[in-house]
Amino acid sequence: MEEEFFFESNEDAQRSVERYEEMLRNQDQYFFDAGAFEYIVDFYIEKNDPVKALQVVDFAISQHPYATVFLIKQAHLFILTNNNEQAFIALQKAELLEPSEPDIYLLRGNIFQNTERFSEALENYDKALGLAESTDEILLQMAYVYQSIGDYESAITYIKLSLEQNMENQDGLYELAFCYDVLDKQEESIKFYQQYIDTDPYSYAAWYNLGNSFHKLNLFEKAIDAYDYAILIKEDFSSAYFNKGNALVQLDKYDEAIEVYKQTFEYEQPNADTYCAMGECYEKLEKMDEARSYYKKSVKMDPKMADAWFGIGVTLNHEERYFESLHFYKKAIDLEAENADFWFAMADAHYKLGQIEESIAAYDKVLEYNPL
Repeated sequence: MEEEFFFESNEDAQRSVERYEEMLRNQDQYFFDAGAFEYIVDFYIEKNDPVKALQVVDFAISQHPYATVFLIKQAHLFILTNNNEQAFIALQKAELLEPSEPDIYLLRGNIFQNTERFSEALENYDKALGLAESTDEILLQMAYVYQSIGDYESAITYIKLSLEQNMENQDGLYELAFCYDVLDKQEESIKFYQQYIDTDPYSYAAWYNLGNSFHKLNLFEKAIDAYDYAILIKEDFSSAYFNKGNALVQLDKYDEAIEVYKQTFEYEQPNADTYCAMGECYEKLEKMDEARSYYKKSVKMDPKMADAWFGIGVTLNHEERYFESLHFYKKAIDLEAENADFWFAMADAHYKLGQIEESIAAYDKVLEYNPL
Protein backbone atom coordinates (compact mmCIF):
# COMPACT_ATOMS: atom_id res chain seq x y z
CA MET A 1 0.00 0.00 0.00
CA GLU A 2 1.38 3.42 -0.94
CA GLU A 3 1.17 6.15 1.72
CA GLU A 4 1.89 9.86 1.44
CA PHE A 5 4.00 11.89 3.88
CA PHE A 6 4.14 15.68 3.80
CA PHE A 7 6.73 17.70 5.70
CA GLU A 8 5.16 20.57 7.66
CA SER A 9 6.76 20.91 11.12
CA ASN A 10 9.79 20.02 13.24
CA GLU A 11 7.87 17.07 14.61
CA ASP A 12 7.26 15.91 11.07
CA ALA A 13 10.97 16.27 10.41
CA GLN A 14 11.76 13.75 13.14
CA ARG A 15 8.93 11.47 12.09
CA SER A 16 10.03 11.51 8.45
CA VAL A 17 13.07 9.36 9.28
CA GLU A 18 10.96 6.95 11.30
CA ARG A 19 8.44 6.70 8.46
CA TYR A 20 11.20 6.13 5.91
CA GLU A 21 12.76 3.31 7.96
CA GLU A 22 9.31 1.84 8.57
CA MET A 23 8.76 1.82 4.80
CA LEU A 24 11.99 -0.11 4.30
CA ARG A 25 11.08 -2.67 6.97
CA ASN A 26 7.66 -3.17 5.43
CA GLN A 27 9.07 -3.23 1.89
CA ASP A 28 6.39 -0.71 1.01
CA GLN A 29 6.17 2.49 -1.04
CA TYR A 30 5.43 5.81 0.72
CA PHE A 31 5.38 9.22 -0.87
CA PHE A 32 7.47 11.95 0.82
CA ASP A 33 7.50 15.59 -0.17
CA ALA A 34 10.83 17.23 -1.05
CA GLY A 35 11.29 18.81 2.40
CA ALA A 36 10.94 15.46 4.13
CA PHE A 37 13.44 13.84 1.77
CA GLU A 38 15.96 16.65 2.38
CA TYR A 39 15.72 16.11 6.12
CA ILE A 40 16.15 12.34 5.80
CA VAL A 41 19.23 12.73 3.57
CA ASP A 42 20.78 15.25 5.96
CA PHE A 43 20.03 12.95 8.89
CA TYR A 44 22.12 10.15 7.40
CA ILE A 45 24.89 12.55 6.33
CA GLU A 46 25.14 13.81 9.92
CA LYS A 47 25.30 10.18 11.08
CA ASN A 48 28.25 9.75 8.69
CA ASP A 49 26.39 7.14 6.68
CA PRO A 50 26.76 8.27 3.04
CA VAL A 51 25.64 4.89 1.68
CA LYS A 52 22.20 5.18 3.29
CA ALA A 53 22.05 8.85 2.33
CA LEU A 54 22.66 7.90 -1.31
CA GLN A 55 19.87 5.31 -1.13
CA VAL A 56 17.50 8.02 0.10
CA VAL A 57 18.62 10.38 -2.66
CA ASP A 58 17.98 7.72 -5.32
CA PHE A 59 14.46 7.21 -3.92
CA ALA A 60 13.90 10.98 -3.75
CA ILE A 61 14.94 11.40 -7.40
CA SER A 62 12.52 8.67 -8.43
CA GLN A 63 9.66 10.62 -6.79
CA HIS A 64 10.92 14.14 -7.62
CA PRO A 65 12.84 13.76 -10.90
CA TYR A 66 12.91 17.51 -11.61
CA ALA A 67 14.11 18.63 -8.16
CA THR A 68 17.65 19.87 -8.67
CA VAL A 69 18.37 19.77 -4.95
CA PHE A 70 18.54 15.96 -4.94
CA LEU A 71 20.92 15.77 -7.89
CA ILE A 72 23.18 18.23 -6.08
CA LYS A 73 23.00 16.19 -2.87
CA GLN A 74 23.72 13.08 -4.90
CA ALA A 75 26.81 14.72 -6.40
CA HIS A 76 27.95 15.83 -2.95
CA LEU A 77 27.63 12.27 -1.64
CA PHE A 78 29.47 10.85 -4.64
CA ILE A 79 32.33 13.25 -3.88
CA LEU A 80 32.35 12.09 -0.25
CA THR A 81 32.60 8.48 -1.42
CA ASN A 82 35.36 9.29 -3.97
CA ASN A 83 33.17 8.63 -6.97
CA ASN A 84 33.97 11.72 -9.02
CA GLU A 85 32.76 10.29 -12.33
CA GLN A 86 29.23 9.76 -11.00
CA ALA A 87 29.37 13.17 -9.31
CA PHE A 88 30.09 14.82 -12.67
CA ILE A 89 27.10 12.99 -14.23
CA ALA A 90 24.77 14.14 -11.44
CA LEU A 91 25.98 17.74 -11.77
CA GLN A 92 25.52 17.62 -15.54
CA LYS A 93 21.89 16.54 -15.08
CA ALA A 94 21.37 19.28 -12.49
CA GLU A 95 22.82 21.89 -14.85
CA LEU A 96 20.35 20.88 -17.57
CA LEU A 97 17.47 21.42 -15.14
CA GLU A 98 18.67 24.58 -13.43
CA PRO A 99 21.82 26.13 -14.94
CA SER A 100 21.65 29.14 -12.60
CA GLU A 101 22.14 27.05 -9.43
CA PRO A 102 25.53 28.10 -7.93
CA ASP A 103 26.04 24.87 -5.96
CA ILE A 104 26.48 23.00 -9.25
CA TYR A 105 29.62 24.98 -10.06
CA LEU A 106 30.81 25.05 -6.48
CA LEU A 107 30.77 21.25 -6.27
CA ARG A 108 32.29 20.88 -9.71
CA GLY A 109 35.01 23.26 -8.58
CA ASN A 110 35.57 21.09 -5.48
CA ILE A 111 36.15 18.04 -7.68
CA PHE A 112 38.62 19.87 -9.92
CA GLN A 113 40.39 21.29 -6.87
CA ASN A 114 40.67 17.87 -5.22
CA THR A 115 42.12 16.40 -8.42
CA GLU A 116 44.57 19.32 -8.83
CA ARG A 117 42.91 20.66 -11.97
CA PHE A 118 43.22 24.14 -10.57
CA SER A 119 42.41 26.32 -13.59
CA GLU A 120 39.14 24.42 -14.11
CA ALA A 121 38.40 24.73 -10.40
CA LEU A 122 38.81 28.52 -10.55
CA GLU A 123 36.66 28.71 -13.68
CA ASN A 124 33.80 26.93 -11.93
CA TYR A 125 34.18 28.88 -8.69
CA ASP A 126 34.03 32.07 -10.75
CA LYS A 127 30.72 30.90 -12.27
CA ALA A 128 29.37 30.13 -8.81
CA LEU A 129 30.50 33.57 -7.65
CA GLY A 130 28.39 35.26 -10.29
CA LEU A 131 25.27 33.32 -9.31
CA ALA A 132 25.39 33.01 -5.51
CA GLU A 133 23.86 35.45 -3.03
CA SER A 134 26.34 34.51 -0.29
CA THR A 135 29.87 34.39 -1.63
CA ASP A 136 32.24 34.27 1.37
CA GLU A 137 32.78 30.49 1.23
CA ILE A 138 33.29 30.52 -2.54
CA LEU A 139 35.90 33.26 -2.23
CA LEU A 140 37.65 31.25 0.46
CA GLN A 141 37.70 28.16 -1.77
CA MET A 142 39.30 30.25 -4.51
CA ALA A 143 41.92 31.37 -1.98
CA TYR A 144 42.67 27.72 -1.20
CA VAL A 145 43.26 27.06 -4.90
CA TYR A 146 45.69 29.97 -5.13
CA GLN A 147 47.49 28.61 -2.07
CA SER A 148 47.78 25.24 -3.79
CA ILE A 149 49.48 26.78 -6.81
CA GLY A 150 51.78 28.89 -4.62
CA ASP A 151 50.18 32.26 -5.45
CA TYR A 152 49.86 33.53 -1.88
CA GLU A 153 49.38 37.17 -2.89
CA SER A 154 46.21 36.25 -4.81
CA ALA A 155 45.16 34.02 -1.91
CA ILE A 156 45.41 37.00 0.44
CA THR A 157 43.28 39.09 -1.93
CA TYR A 158 40.50 36.49 -1.99
CA ILE A 159 40.62 35.82 1.74
CA LYS A 160 40.18 39.55 2.39
CA LEU A 161 37.23 39.64 -0.01
CA SER A 162 35.75 36.67 1.86
CA LEU A 163 36.18 38.41 5.21
CA GLU A 164 34.48 41.52 3.85
CA GLN A 165 31.43 39.31 3.25
CA ASN A 166 31.67 37.50 6.59
CA MET A 167 33.91 38.98 9.26
CA GLU A 168 33.19 36.07 11.59
CA ASN A 169 34.77 33.48 9.31
CA GLN A 170 37.47 32.10 11.61
CA ASP A 171 38.96 29.90 8.88
CA GLY A 172 39.62 32.97 6.78
CA LEU A 173 41.45 34.72 9.62
CA TYR A 174 43.76 31.75 10.18
CA GLU A 175 44.40 31.19 6.46
CA LEU A 176 45.30 34.86 6.07
CA ALA A 177 47.83 34.55 8.89
CA PHE A 178 49.29 31.48 7.16
CA CYS A 179 49.71 33.34 3.86
CA TYR A 180 51.37 36.34 5.51
CA ASP A 181 53.67 33.92 7.33
CA VAL A 182 54.69 32.12 4.11
CA LEU A 183 55.45 35.49 2.49
CA ASP A 184 57.22 36.68 5.65
CA LYS A 185 55.08 39.81 5.74
CA GLN A 186 54.49 40.12 9.45
CA GLU A 187 54.25 43.93 9.37
CA GLU A 188 51.41 43.73 6.84
CA SER A 189 49.80 41.02 8.95
CA ILE A 190 49.93 43.24 12.04
CA LYS A 191 48.45 46.17 10.13
CA PHE A 192 45.58 44.04 8.84
CA TYR A 193 44.69 42.49 12.20
CA GLN A 194 44.87 45.85 13.96
CA GLN A 195 42.43 47.30 11.42
CA TYR A 196 40.25 44.23 11.75
CA ILE A 197 40.19 44.55 15.54
CA ASP A 198 39.17 48.21 15.22
CA THR A 199 36.07 46.94 13.44
CA ASP A 200 35.54 43.80 15.55
CA PRO A 201 37.34 44.17 18.91
CA TYR A 202 35.81 40.94 20.24
CA SER A 203 37.37 38.64 17.64
CA TYR A 204 39.54 36.29 19.68
CA ALA A 205 40.99 34.81 16.48
CA ALA A 206 42.15 38.24 15.30
CA TRP A 207 43.83 38.98 18.64
CA TYR A 208 45.46 35.54 18.58
CA ASN A 209 46.84 35.97 15.07
CA LEU A 210 48.01 39.49 15.95
CA GLY A 211 49.89 37.96 18.88
CA ASN A 212 51.51 35.39 16.61
CA SER A 213 52.69 38.12 14.22
CA PHE A 214 54.19 40.14 17.09
CA HIS A 215 55.87 36.94 18.32
CA LYS A 216 57.50 36.31 14.94
CA LEU A 217 58.95 39.84 15.04
CA ASN A 218 60.33 39.16 18.54
CA LEU A 219 57.93 41.71 20.03
CA PHE A 220 57.13 39.38 22.90
CA GLU A 221 55.56 41.89 25.31
CA LYS A 222 53.11 43.00 22.63
CA ALA A 223 52.46 39.35 21.73
CA ILE A 224 51.59 38.58 25.36
CA ASP A 225 49.19 41.54 25.49
CA ALA A 226 47.43 40.27 22.34
CA TYR A 227 47.19 36.72 23.69
CA ASP A 228 45.74 38.12 26.94
CA TYR A 229 42.97 39.86 24.99
CA ALA A 230 42.24 36.62 23.10
CA ILE A 231 42.01 34.74 26.42
CA LEU A 232 39.82 37.48 27.93
CA ILE A 233 37.36 37.03 25.06
CA LYS A 234 37.60 33.22 24.94
CA GLU A 235 38.61 31.87 28.32
CA ASP A 236 39.10 28.28 27.12
CA PHE A 237 41.41 29.24 24.23
CA SER A 238 44.17 26.75 25.03
CA SER A 239 46.33 27.66 21.99
CA ALA A 240 46.52 31.26 23.22
CA TYR A 241 47.71 30.07 26.64
CA PHE A 242 50.35 27.87 25.01
CA ASN A 243 51.68 30.63 22.76
CA LYS A 244 51.64 33.08 25.67
CA GLY A 245 53.78 30.58 27.55
CA ASN A 246 56.21 30.46 24.62
CA ALA A 247 56.46 34.27 24.62
CA LEU A 248 57.18 34.31 28.35
CA VAL A 249 59.97 31.78 27.76
CA GLN A 250 61.54 34.17 25.26
CA LEU A 251 61.55 36.81 28.01
CA ASP A 252 63.21 34.33 30.42
CA LYS A 253 60.10 34.34 32.60
CA TYR A 254 60.16 30.60 33.16
CA ASP A 255 58.11 30.40 36.36
CA GLU A 256 55.30 32.42 34.76
CA ALA A 257 55.50 30.33 31.61
CA ILE A 258 55.10 27.10 33.60
CA GLU A 259 51.93 28.41 35.23
CA VAL A 260 50.51 29.48 31.88
CA TYR A 261 51.32 26.10 30.31
CA LYS A 262 49.51 24.43 33.21
CA GLN A 263 46.42 26.50 32.42
CA THR A 264 46.13 24.79 29.03
CA PHE A 265 45.34 21.56 30.89
CA GLU A 266 42.14 23.12 32.20
CA TYR A 267 40.77 23.30 28.67
CA GLU A 268 42.42 20.44 26.78
CA GLN A 269 44.10 17.14 27.49
CA PRO A 270 47.84 17.35 28.27
CA ASN A 271 50.01 16.78 25.22
CA ALA A 272 53.65 16.01 24.47
CA ASP A 273 54.47 19.52 23.21
CA THR A 274 53.29 21.21 26.39
CA TYR A 275 55.04 18.69 28.64
CA CYS A 276 58.27 19.22 26.67
CA ALA A 277 57.94 23.01 26.92
CA MET A 278 57.45 22.74 30.68
CA GLY A 279 60.49 20.48 30.89
CA GLU A 280 62.58 23.12 29.12
CA CYS A 281 61.41 25.77 31.61
CA TYR A 282 62.41 23.65 34.59
CA GLU A 283 65.72 22.93 32.86
CA LYS A 284 66.39 26.67 32.49
CA LEU A 285 65.58 27.08 36.20
CA GLU A 286 68.11 24.27 36.87
CA LYS A 287 65.43 22.14 38.50
CA MET A 288 66.62 19.01 36.77
CA ASP A 289 64.44 16.45 38.55
CA GLU A 290 61.27 18.35 37.57
CA ALA A 291 62.60 18.92 34.05
CA ARG A 292 63.37 15.25 33.56
CA SER A 293 59.95 14.29 34.90
CA TYR A 294 58.17 16.44 32.30
CA TYR A 295 60.46 15.33 29.48
CA LYS A 296 59.63 11.72 30.37
CA LYS A 297 55.91 12.53 30.29
CA SER A 298 56.43 14.04 26.86
CA VAL A 299 58.17 11.02 25.32
CA LYS A 300 55.67 8.70 26.94
CA MET A 301 52.90 10.50 25.04
CA ASP A 302 54.94 10.86 21.85
CA PRO A 303 58.05 8.66 21.48
CA LYS A 304 59.04 10.71 18.41
CA MET A 305 59.48 13.92 20.43
CA ALA A 306 63.19 14.40 19.74
CA ASP A 307 63.54 17.56 21.86
CA ALA A 308 62.25 15.72 24.92
CA TRP A 309 64.72 12.83 24.50
CA PHE A 310 67.45 15.42 24.11
CA GLY A 311 66.19 17.26 27.20
CA ILE A 312 66.52 14.13 29.31
CA GLY A 313 70.12 13.88 28.15
CA VAL A 314 70.75 17.53 29.06
CA THR A 315 69.47 17.02 32.61
CA LEU A 316 71.74 14.01 33.06
CA ASN A 317 74.68 15.92 31.62
CA HIS A 318 74.05 18.71 34.13
CA GLU A 319 74.37 16.13 36.89
CA GLU A 320 77.64 14.90 35.31
CA ARG A 321 76.03 11.61 34.34
CA TYR A 322 77.67 11.79 30.93
CA PHE A 323 77.55 8.11 30.02
CA GLU A 324 73.80 7.97 30.71
CA SER A 325 73.19 11.17 28.74
CA LEU A 326 74.68 9.59 25.58
CA HIS A 327 71.82 7.10 25.40
CA PHE A 328 69.24 9.89 25.23
CA TYR A 329 71.24 12.06 22.85
CA LYS A 330 71.39 9.07 20.52
CA LYS A 331 67.62 8.64 20.70
CA ALA A 332 67.20 12.29 19.75
CA ILE A 333 69.67 11.96 16.87
CA ASP A 334 67.90 8.83 15.61
CA LEU A 335 64.83 11.04 15.17
CA GLU A 336 66.59 14.18 13.87
CA ALA A 337 69.89 13.08 12.39
CA GLU A 338 70.79 16.51 11.00
CA ASN A 339 70.30 18.50 14.21
CA ALA A 340 73.68 20.14 14.91
CA ASP A 341 72.77 20.95 18.54
CA PHE A 342 72.18 17.28 19.26
CA TRP A 343 75.56 16.32 17.76
CA PHE A 344 77.32 19.07 19.72
CA ALA A 345 75.94 17.74 22.99
CA MET A 346 76.95 14.21 21.96
CA ALA A 347 80.49 15.44 21.16
CA ASP A 348 80.75 17.23 24.50
CA ALA A 349 79.65 14.16 26.46
CA HIS A 350 82.16 11.93 24.66
CA TYR A 351 84.91 14.48 25.35
CA LYS A 352 84.09 14.60 29.06
CA LEU A 353 84.27 10.80 29.12
CA GLY A 354 87.71 10.92 27.52
CA GLN A 355 86.38 9.33 24.31
CA ILE A 356 88.31 11.62 21.98
CA GLU A 357 87.82 9.78 18.68
CA GLU A 358 84.05 9.58 19.21
CA SER A 359 84.01 13.25 20.23
CA ILE A 360 85.87 14.32 17.06
CA ALA A 361 83.49 12.26 14.90
CA ALA A 362 80.52 13.97 16.53
CA TYR A 363 82.10 17.43 16.10
CA ASP A 364 82.56 16.61 12.40
CA LYS A 365 78.77 16.10 12.23
CA VAL A 366 78.26 19.51 13.87
CA LEU A 367 80.32 21.13 11.12
CA GLU A 368 78.54 19.09 8.45
CA TYR A 369 75.07 20.22 9.54
CA ASN A 370 76.00 23.69 10.77
CA PRO A 371 79.06 24.83 8.78
CA LEU A 372 80.90 27.93 9.92
